[in-house]
Amino acid sequence: MDLFAGPGGLDIAAAIMGVESIGVEWDDPTRATRAAAGLSTTTEKDVAALGPNDPEVRDANVLTGGPPCQSFSVAGNREGHKALDDVKRLAHCLVGHKDYKSFEAAWKAVKGETDSMSDARTGFVLQPLRWIMEAKLRHRPYEVVVLEQVPTVLPVWKHYAELLGRIGYAAEAHVLHAEDFGVPQTRRRAVLIAQLDPKNTGRRVHFPRATHQRYLKGAERLLPQKDQDAAGGKEEQDGSLFAAPRSAKKVNPWVSVQDVLGATRPRDFVLVSNYGSGGDPKNRGRRTSLEPAATITGKFRRNRLFLLKENESGEKEVGEELDRLSFEEGGLLQSFPARYPWQSTDVAQQIGNAVPPRLSLHILSAALLRKAPKDEWFTRLAEWKPQSRSTEKDNLAEGP
Repeated sequence: MDLFAGPGGLDIAAAIMGVESIGVEWDDPTRATRAAAGLSTTTEKDVAALGPNDPEVRDANVLTGGPPCQSFSVAGNREGHKALDDVKRLAHCLVGHKDYKSFEAAWKAVKGETDSMSDARTGFVLQPLRWIMEAKLRHRPYEVVVLEQVPTVLPVWKHYAELLGRIGYAAEAHVLHAEDFGVPQTRRRAVLIAQLDPKNTGRRVHFPRATHQRYLKGAERLLPQKDQDAAGGKEEQDGSLFAAPRSAKKVNPWVSVQDVLGATRPRDFVLVSNYGSGGDPKNRGRRTSLEPAATITGKFRRNRLFLLKENESGEKEVGEELDRLSFEEGGLLQSFPARYPWQSTDVAQQIGNAVPPRLSLHILSAALLRKAPKDEWFTRLAEWKPQSRSTEKDNLAEGP
């Protein structure tokens, strides 16, 4: 059960794994993309109007979600901090109820407060907790919960992890770097994984370990693993969330923009981004095509691309401006398949809002199977194309 499902970053990963899913999505253009991709979407568009006991979703035993994050994108100032503090306080009011009647009264009071806030979207981040408690008190508890958001929401997820520990879940929250997992962009997400385990709520929760090099400005790209082995391990580095022992498996070099766009853009180029520049040209981020892209947002079409040409001294210099990134290229930088059927209006916003499917494979495999994803799943993701519902059901029957 995927809340605020978007165009399907988590759901396409689930389908690759052979796990059936259904998503709730408000936006009609995004729903059109999901339909074209063969992803199941609830008839009801509003997360708040549904619950775990509704017929379309009652069979789900896993809950995932990425609530809208606009209220927290300003968490560096007083307004953003207040929104975070409000959510943590209200979340505390929702957990620990022994019966549904008591919870229902608490939810009514909480919803009344969030509805009256200057930004009512602040209450969206409480919806997953409402679903978790309703499932526990009215239906059956979800076996696994996965929530993801921008890094500023990490304090909320850590608070949720503590609260979920009181109702039978082993839960942890950490920030993951997308490029650590082979996504060709630097994107950070706060991720919560909770697993129902009433007798062992204090145990560690398995989180995905990095498979690729962490990008750092000015750092050299690692050699491929086979070349690292030939070099006697001198290139060994580890960009994973937790410190790895020296004997741990070496990580792959980061995946660059050119690695995924090389078929259509074979020559070196530089991406110039306005993201985070405040309009100041001196602050515009620059990445070459041999590096991961900066975060792909809903404004990625504003990024400018310039050819890198070699001058007489053998140095690279900026040349003519190139065509801007296409929707397909933006999707590829988010690790969506090349043939993903983006639909309708404002496709760039759909792409920018999505969870990278490659990162989703690592998260879901850790949450559901407590181990690393199968290599063949990444091949399936790269080769994926829309298929009929009957073919999809046959694939789902195989399972992970």
